[in-house]
Amino acid sequence: MAEENGNSALLRLRKRTAEVLFSADQADPLTHIVDVGLITLISLNVIAVILESVHMLRVAWLPYFFAFEVFSVAVFSVEYALRVWTAVDNPWRKDYRHPVFGRLRYARTVMAIIDLLAIAPFYLAFVMTLDLRFLRVLRLLRIFKLTRYSPAMTMLFQVVREEMRTMTAALFVLALLLVVASSLAFIVEHGANPANPDAFASIPAAMYWAIITMTTVGYGDVVPVTPMGKMLGALIGVIGLGMVALPAGILASGFNNALHRRREVLRERITDALADGVITEREEGELEGLLAQLNLNAADAKAMTAAIRHARKQAQTTCPHCGKPLDEDPEEEA
Repeated sequence: MAEENGNSALLRLRKRTAEVLFSADQADPLTHIVDVGLITLISLNVIAVILESVHMLRVAWLPYFFAFEVFSVAVFSVEYALRVWTAVDNPWRKDYRHPVFGRLRYARTVMAIIDLLAIAPFYLAFVMTLDLRFLRVLRLLRIFKLTRYSPAMTMLFQVVREEMRTMTAALFVLALLLVVASSLAFIVEHGANPANPDAFASIPAAMYWAIITMTTVGYGDVVPVTPMGKMLGALIGVIGLGMVALPAGILASGFNNALHRRREVLRERITDALADGVITEREEGELEGLLAQLNLNAADAKAMTAAIRHARKQAQTTCPHCGKPLDEDPEEEA
């Protein structure tokens, strides 16, 4: 009996920990405290890495930097271990339920890999000899842990994942144009400028000029000198402007579609909440949590609620078949 009670208490603890770590419900005080604490610690880590790059500060504050690093790694290690342990109780993912493969599936996610990379440099320093500058730069990866608490970044990752095939096709065309442009530039400009013979010495060297021209950056350190090369540069600049802007247009369209889907989810929740004509306090709290999760504002919910109420009122006062008011007297019409 004592063993069963112990297992039951452990399961409750694991479920509660999963709610705190994975839930976006800021109405839960403990969830809010943990999120704010982790965000603050991550931000302080990024500031510490930046300040540590200043030689004078690194020499003067080295013991404090090291102590803060040990404390941060300890907290992030415990966080990572708890997330892997409680992944099976993640309220948003049903595919993590298996005790072994579910945790392995979670460990392969982008956020789990970022969490692991955030603490890896500290442990790698004990098992292998690495450049300390390299380790300090790797510690900056902790800034990506903030994406877990940013709905906007979550939406960006979602859009990139959904539009990956379209983005790949656009990048393929861009790469094809880059190869053609650099090859033509090599043919018409190779050896044409004795003052700068390395500018178009090879096709890979010409790729630098092609990229700078296609993105309209134009540093001016490498320029064509022949009439054909100048015409080619102008043509590549015009064509490349549209091609480079294409991925941005794809992402913008993906953002618009994702935002539309999120608004539809909110509309469905509001419609369900108004099924009885009244939004209770519990339903209002759930809608506020959904707004935070979907990265929508209260004005969207207010406008949708008013529109749904108006549509329901219209449906109750008009005939669904003919559209005429229900209180209209048929005899008067005749």
